[in-house]
Amino acid sequence: LVHDRSTDVAGLQQHGLELVPGGFCRCLRDVEDALGLLVVQAAYISRAELAVNEPDLRPLLEAMCGLLDCDIPLPRKADLVSIEASDLQVDNARGRFVPNALLHNRADYAQAMPALELTLIDAADKPVARRVMKAAEYLPPGSNLTSFPAKAEIPVRMWIDARGLGASGYRLYIFYP
Repeated sequence: LVHDRSTDVAGLQQHGLELVPGGFCRCLRDVEDALGLLVVQAAYISRAELAVNEPDLRPLLEAMCGLLDCDIPLPRKADLVSIEASDLQVDNARGRFVPNALLHNRADYAQAMPALELTLIDAADKPVARRVMKAAEYLPPGSNLTSFPAKAEIPVRMWIDARGLGASGYRLYIFYP
């Protein structure tokens, strides 16, 4: 039995393909390149989680971000941040509410600082005002925290002008924008 290569070539040409010397090897290199790009893309998309779960990869991820002009953001797991205690004090002389809270990061790793949503409510539990605050607005003056340390608690105190709102209580909500 003799194999006629000319029929193979004719069949390839019929479909707009061309037999190239070393073509199989070139195809493998293309597949390897494509797989390499997929790995880089997956690492780029998951870089924050990889940095937390595989700390040994952090230098490699930082090098990748140096080339791609990206950063490695801190995790934002709102379900691992809680309000451990809170109370509301009233400063009648200045017409202010002073909500106090103790935030707790239950994660084994540092996280980004969450945002807080403070909703002032009236006696019927209806919202009368709402304000979203980033860390710079609720951390103590002079605080230089750039992340929420692992297993840490942070006291929070806010001064809210509540004159004329008819507010009698509040709700505090933690989230990541």
